[in-house]
Amino acid sequence: MDTLFQEFLREAGITPGHDPGHTEAIQTHTALLEAVQTIRTDIANLEEQRENTRKRLDRGDGFFTKLLSSGDPADLKASLNDLELRLKHQEYKLEELGPQIDVARQKLDFFVKEHAGKLGEFLNEPENAKRLFDASSASELEAPTRARLLAQLLDRLELHEILYHILASYEIRPIAGDYCPPVHLQQLRKALVSKEELKQVEQVIKQVPAKKLSLKAIEELSKKIRRYSREEMQALVLRFANDFLRLRRDLRDAEHLTTCMERVNLVTTEKARELSRLNNRLYECVLPEEARPEQDHVVSHVIIKSDVRGSTRMTQDLLSRGLNPASHFSLNLHEPVKKLLDRYSAKKVFIEGDAIILAIFETESTVAYARPVAKACILSRQILAVCNSYNESASASNLPALELGLGVAFQGSAPTYWTDGDSRIMISKALNLSDRLSGCAKLAKRMLAGQKSHFSVFQFLNTMEGASAEELDEFLVRYNMNGIELNDEGFQKLSEEISLDSIETKLDKPWGKEKVTLYYGEVPLGESVELLVLRKGMARQLLPDGKIGAPSSHAYYEVCTSPALYDLVAALIRTQQAAAMASHRA
Repeated sequence: MDTLFQEFLREAGITPGHDPGHTEAIQTHTALLEAVQTIRTDIANLEEQRENTRKRLDRGDGFFTKLLSSGDPADLKASLNDLELRLKHQEYKLEELGPQIDVARQKLDFFVKEHAGKLGEFLNEPENAKRLFDASSASELEAPTRARLLAQLLDRLELHEILYHILASYEIRPIAGDYCPPVHLQQLRKALVSKEELKQVEQVIKQVPAKKLSLKAIEELSKKIRRYSREEMQALVLRFANDFLRLRRDLRDAEHLTTCMERVNLVTTEKARELSRLNNRLYECVLPEEARPEQDHVVSHVIIKSDVRGSTRMTQDLLSRGLNPASHFSLNLHEPVKKLLDRYSAKKVFIEGDAIILAIFETESTVAYARPVAKACILSRQILAVCNSYNESASASNLPALELGLGVAFQGSAPTYWTDGDSRIMISKALNLSDRLSGCAKLAKRMLAGQKSHFSVFQFLNTMEGASAEELDEFLVRYNMNGIELNDEGFQKLSEEISLDSIETKLDKPWGKEKVTLYYGEVPLGESVELLVLRKGMARQLLPDGKIGAPSSHAYYEVCTSPALYDLVAALIRTQQAAAMASHRA
């Protein structure tokens, strides 16, 4: 039925949104096919001429043939060669047209499919049935056209022997409840049109005598549809067109709905439900009494990685002294760090052995005041303070000192999680990045051994020009000895969290005195504020002979911990405040 309607619309010239390119594609494809047919006709004629010429040339070898024939053998051979050349030329032209026809056919198929889609969308709108066939609702100008289209549709349905089936579909509605079951609805409809189907219905109702059914009602309706006037038929055909287009629209909507429903995964296990909830991928449709308090979703997070240097050596040293390395690390590093977490809204991700990994989350409700990067920087400084405090007491007791490297990495999105039994495993790019930021290469440690500086983080670059930003990290030689490195995204986030000012001053570096850019700002923590100082450094080139070269364009950021730098910045702030007060008084 769908094909019948589409063919009817095409033949009636109803082409919604017809593209001129479609007409051009039809013309191009038709012209190429005609050209192919012309060439094939020429080839057939040339082959026939070649065959006749060959026969004449073969007959010309005899004496009597030469005597009676008017054709010169030399002329015949020349004519044959000419025919061969013309034939090859036509065959070459035919081969050339092959790819052109393929391209034209593909283009035409595209337009045909597109046009079929447009016709389908046109048929998905029930109102178009009235616009096409309902003369009663049309203007005087459009009414004759609609009446003509309705008459043509009726004729088309009658030609395909569908008309009486449509009429029967509407007429069986009053008796369908009586006959169905045992008679199938489609079988009942066909019984009004076909005597063979009527006989089968008779056999069916004989098998259920309790219902006391007869063929009388069916026969009367069958006679009724045969007595329909043309006007009555047109009214029902108009109704059918409207109903068919509505059915088509509903089937399309049902298909869309089914597709959408297939994309919904119903969670059936508690483990899958918890994992989806952890990763903010669970849509819960529950009763009011089952609803949980609305969750505050994480929008970004900061990872702090603290890496203990030489933990294996320390463990062996402690064991040789009869001390327990596990309790030593726990009492002097892990437990003091845990006590700091609540003040900075930090969460433990992993604390074991020589690694401490912490996270600070920014949620939808705390975006305005969370300041996760600023808190992470201050917390990292406090972790180093714990380390320094231990080292002072360890020195007096002749115990091995702690050496740390800290990396602070910000990621502007929530982490994801896996579950392993009752354990949650965090998946985050910031985890991997913080691990690299906290690292210290043996080469860099050897190069800077014994060098004194106010800074503890340096980078060296051993690469060729033109490397991408992602490739560049693979060539970096990092030095992080009791220092804190912050990633670039973290610095940008920090500049949004607090107001940062900058100064430039000359300070000592391992390779000499040079100009240094310092950024500083104050971080609100409860009722107090903490001064935070950072340095923007440029990775130095690492020369083939192991010497330190000129600075590159690759920047990195260090959270400064030297008290001298904080005294310098604090003095600068006091000077600026005094100057501002003097200016205000003047």
